Amino acid sequence: MIRLADYVIQFLESKRINTVFTVSGGGSIFLCDALYKAKKLKYIACHHEQAVAYATEGFARVKNKPGAAVVTTGPGGTNAASGVACCWIDSVPAIFISGQVFLNQTIGNSGVRQIGVQEFDIVSMVKSSTKYAVIVKKPEDIKFHLEKAYHLSTTGRPGPVWIDIPANIQNAKIELKKLKGFKETSKIKNQNLLDKKIKLVAKALCKHDRPLIHLGRGVKISNSEKIFKKFIKKFNIPFVVTWNADDFVDSNQPMYFGKPGAFGSRGSNFIVQNCNLYLSIGTRLPYMVTGYDVKGFAKRAKTKIMVDIDPKELNKKDLQMNIKIKSDARYFLEKLYKYMKNFKRNSKWINYCKKTRNKYPIVLDSMKKQKKYINSYYFVNVLSELLNKKDVIITDMGFSFTTSHQTLEAKGGQKFHTNSGHAPMGWGLPASVGAYYAGEKKNRIICLTGDGGFQLNIQELATIQHNKIPIKIFIFNNRGYLTIKQTQQLGFDGRIMGADKKSGLTFPNYKKISESHQMKYFKFNSNKNLKSNLKKAINAQGSSICELVMDPNEEQIPKAINKRGPKGKSIPTKLEDMYPFLSKQELNSNNYERDQ
Repeated sequence: MIRLADYVIQFLESKRINTVFTVSGGGSIFLCDALYKAKKLKYIACHHEQAVAYATEGFARVKNKPGAAVVTTGPGGTNAASGVACCWIDSVPAIFISGQVFLNQTIGNSGVRQIGVQEFDIVSMVKSSTKYAVIVKKPEDIKFHLEKAYHLSTTGRPGPVWIDIPANIQNAKIELKKLKGFKETSKIKNQNLLDKKIKLVAKALCKHDRPLIHLGRGVKISNSEKIFKKFIKKFNIPFVVTWNADDFVDSNQPMYFGKPGAFGSRGSNFIVQNCNLYLSIGTRLPYMVTGYDVKGFAKRAKTKIMVDIDPKELNKKDLQMNIKIKSDARYFLEKLYKYMKNFKRNSKWINYCKKTRNKYPIVLDSMKKQKKYINSYYFVNVLSELLNKKDVIITDMGFSFTTSHQTLEAKGGQKFHTNSGHAPMGWGLPASVGAYYAGEKKNRIICLTGDGGFQLNIQELATIQHNKIPIKIFIFNNRGYLTIKQTQQLGFDGRIMGADKKSGLTFPNYKKISESHQMKYFKFNSNKNLKSNLKKAINAQGSSICELVMDPNEEQIPKAINKRGPKGKSIPTKLEDMYPFLSKQELNSNNYERDQ
């Protein structure tokens, strides 16, 4: 006989999950006790359940294996729900286990709002953002629920799962021999049909002279790095990546041409718009990638192909694809490599891609020469030069997100992570905690966050201090929510609300905050001596906070925005028509046909 709570933790240990993030609580008290007694894993006590969820995601992203969290009932579960949504949208495997009031105190189907103290029907709340959500009503069902949840979280399109366990069930004694498990069924259906479709793709690639491959997070999840490197070395096909895959290959790979999208580079966007065969693998192609004129995405492509493991993503409205293939990214690439015959490399197309990419650098000379303030693009550019191959970079939202992922140049082994789907402010700091425990001691953790996002989970500095986690935190101090402020300036005639000090926000003294948590403090006011100053900051022992004083009016460029038409009507622009807008003459000069 064994206590059910102990069995739950032993199950996590059996799956080689070595870290669980938690905030202890009365509703999860037996689970907490089991965590205390665990032999093969450690628990990290955070200071807010939202941070628990973000740390769990950060761990899973770096590890490429499920993260695990334990929270209590009521507010414990609801506080974590935002992090569940993050994992759901960005396909991150995670196991959330919550405590609940005694089973006889739950509302069930009664229709009342609450019976037990701090009771809340968390399962109903998270069902739409999980692959599996269940309340355990019988102790003997625990093995089935755990095995099913783990299987669903890690197969197909990965995602979060939630198991809610009432307190009396946690404390129940179970006999292992009598537990029934879950039988896995994950075979490829219609494999012959799938292979035929992949052969069609191979023929199409050989037929078109301007092919482009677009890689998303799916290639990372499926561990496709080796086969893709082999594929691209042999066939020399230009490729681009989404932000969730921007560390998939080295930026100096000859066929790599950047990150297109609404906040991507002009050069990459022109390349996407001028290919005549577009092949996406493992990206759901959200607005962040396609821009808001979805029908005009890859507009010159005669053949558009989308490969995704989730059939629902293949059939989204507005996405006009000629060939849709439901497949794991690695399986697809392995078969595609096998079926490619008589492919001819088009040097003119490759030269166009190189010329166009080089024509529109992200970091401009004016940014480097800026004398007042730290320029965010120049900062990330210098930082990227100084980082090692084993460094892990975690970004928050706003400028710390867009600027970083526009500018960072990946070196082999580096990991870049953010949550681009749900994109919550406050994600970066706790995600960095999770990233640390997923890596090795030689992996430096670099957290890039905004002054706004930093405050949303500032309490996790206590977690960093307590556990002596050597995270380097860089705060983009632009004195407000600059992304929101700029949107209000452009679209609402300059009416600023809740975005800076004048409109309702106050920001703390970062030096004093650093001192109160026994962390080193650095402050940079300008681009002068930035490289040498940064070396000191990133090489400092232990944890540190570096305040980067930036222009409160710095522009986020380039970016795809909607133009304002008559009567304030919003008009979507083409992906290549980014702000600051180019003249029609220059736009047209980047057409491939005109270039030849």
